[in-house]
Amino acid sequence: MGCAAGVLAGCAAGPPNASDDSGPALASFIDETRSSSVLGADARFVGSPLEDVGLSGLFAVRDPAECSVAVLEGGEESFAARMDALKRAKKSIRIQALVFKGDESGLRIAEVLKQKRAEGLDVRIIVDAFSNPWLQTQWLFFDLKQHGIEVEGYEALALQWLNEVPIPKLVPHAEPDQLNKRFHEKMWIIDGETDHAVAVTGGLNVGNEYFRVNPADPDAYWRDQDVVLHGQIIADLVTAFDRNFDYFVGIKEAKGILNTNLYWDATRQVLDKTGKVPVHYSTDPELVSNVFALESRTPQLNFRPATCRFLQSRPRYKESYIQQAYVKLIERAETEVLIANAYFVPTPSIATALKDAAQRCVAVKLISNSPETNDLPEISMVGRGHYKDLLAVNGSPEVAACTTQDAGIRIWEWVGQAVDEPARSQGTMHSKYAVVDGMRSLVGSYNLDPRSEKLNSETALVFEQAELSGRLREAFLSNDLRYGREVTPERAAEFADPEEVIYQFRKTIGRLFEDSL
Repeated sequence: MGCAAGVLAGCAAGPPNASDDSGPALASFIDETRSSSVLGADARFVGSPLEDVGLSGLFAVRDPAECSVAVLEGGEESFAARMDALKRAKKSIRIQALVFKGDESGLRIAEVLKQKRAEGLDVRIIVDAFSNPWLQTQWLFFDLKQHGIEVEGYEALALQWLNEVPIPKLVPHAEPDQLNKRFHEKMWIIDGETDHAVAVTGGLNVGNEYFRVNPADPDAYWRDQDVVLHGQIIADLVTAFDRNFDYFVGIKEAKGILNTNLYWDATRQVLDKTGKVPVHYSTDPELVSNVFALESRTPQLNFRPATCRFLQSRPRYKESYIQQAYVKLIERAETEVLIANAYFVPTPSIATALKDAAQRCVAVKLISNSPETNDLPEISMVGRGHYKDLLAVNGSPEVAACTTQDAGIRIWEWVGQAVDEPARSQGTMHSKYAVVDGMRSLVGSYNLDPRSEKLNSETALVFEQAELSGRLREAFLSNDLRYGREVTPERAAEFADPEEVIYQFRKTIGRLFEDSL
């Protein structure tokens, strides 16, 4: 798996990940990955083994003159920043999200998108075909389409899944599990071709729970993390978005007369003469008012120049850049690793890197959802099964010999209730970010679980800047841990071998699908 010393961009040889290995292959992967940094002149990565892909998915390191970052405090600030950028758009709008709901916040965004399209802007959207089943959401997509906005990942009558059926020579690199490889990226790009481009990326989809529209409903009041970008790095997000968009369009164009885009063009021509199909939505007036209140906020964007790298991992092309980035960051940590991750089911490479860091006397702290706050509770149950093994490293001679007080691994579960609160006030923690040595950070859509590593297309931003990383570090220590409960070794042992029959059953079912979680 070695790379020539002079190759700075990456190395296309060798397996792209080590998720199925626990022996020499895993050790080789860890050794190769830790041998270079995420950023800097020696930032080598293992590329796709597919000859027509290679390292095409790897973006270059951007210096501070090409990348400015602002860290957002939460969903409310992200909504305000997104809407401010959207209303200022002059040329183009690109939005990709796993979920784009037809609720009060999604409808407000759609209203502005239609206005911008009527002004002549190029407006394009990508959603995941299987992740938006709600009838009102499907009508929202129809309404956008009839107003001239392209929405890939949607077809009338919920037939979008037909575009992804793995037909050889039609779907690029089609495999039997193609339908299980979902599109999980989150990108919001405004005027990406211009020198005043703005982008938002991170963990947020489009929906009330992500933007924290209703504080009165803890279940729909989520914790998540985004960043805002300025500078030439936005060209990398544009490339990532455009090739995703072209992927969907290319599949349909290869179908000839079955290309549904042709029929949409004809339909729009008719609707331009007859008038648009009226679409009626059900909304809550109080939530509509809350959305407008969030939109009226002035986002506090404190941009700082930073060394950055945008990463995209497309398992359908056997890419694993974000997995490698996490391993590089953890394996090269010197004092501290902080990880907030919504769906934590550590794969072998991540578990090995975390234990390696602990044995180097690094303070490793991570927080993930409890089953009570996870919107997919079985994932937390399976993830809990790994806690005992991770915490066992604290009893190793290497950690015992450390002189730093916090050396080793500590784990918290997000419960959404601070110790001084009478009841739970927060819903799911949906964040996916990490801070290393208070200097380097990663924020993105990538979960530390088998699905993100092997199935989902994902994006993430890695940046190096002390003040920005300090803001994330403070959010982790002061906010996120406040709503968590630390997992003791005794509790970890109980999670590994639960006594409750129903819990055992749910965990067993979850483990059957662990590689797809």
